[in-house]
Amino acid sequence: MTKHRRRTFLIKTGLQLRYMGIIVSTMLVIALGVGWIIYYTSWNRISGTPDLTIDKLAEIFDDVNKVLIRWVVVFVMLIAILSVFVSHKIAGPVYHFERSAKFIASGDLTHRVKLRYGDELRDLQDAFNQMTDSLRSMVGKDREIISRLIASGAKLNDTIKRKKLDPAEIELVAQELYAIIEELRKITAGFKLENEPSQTAPKIDSPKTTV
Repeated sequence: MTKHRRRTFLIKTGLQLRYMGIIVSTMLVIALGVGWIIYYTSWNRISGTPDLTIDKLAEIFDDVNKVLIRWVVVFVMLIAILSVFVSHKIAGPVYHFERSAKFIASGDLTHRVKLRYGDELRDLQDAFNQMTDSLRSMVGKDREIISRLIASGAKLNDTIKRKKLDPAEIELVAQELYAIIEELRKITAGFKLENEPSQTAPKIDSPKTTV
């Protein structure tokens, strides 16, 4: 079994670049903050301490470590809060898509995905809604054809019950039935099923009815 190796890493360029920018910007802010804290707490004290000894230098470094630990906790809390808001732009739409998929799987083709302003995956929203519209259109067409098929069958049955076996009339109804069946076949021919040949199903020829 061959492993699929990803060759293109920027699939959704705009989306990926935005989140890359957020990550890089956060790292730069943290780096600048840590650098400023180290400079402010250590270098100023070192430069302002006369007769600097090893003991005093060790004391300064201990104070710097304590300050850094406190600020690291602050940075972690801020990043955690920021990550909640940033990740929600992805997690929120994913949650909506999961709910919408369950609605559609239950047969509700009137459901549409509606993301909020500022949410990501809006292109996926449009594609998802377009898929639902297409399915709804095909199901509506399918029901229309079934209704016509039932009406034609009832017409043929009524003709037979009245025992007016006019070959021309029966032939006309049979031709109508097979035309409806062929139209129904064309609608479902676009769907691909597992273990099914990819070629188009053969056209159904309406037989000549003889009485």
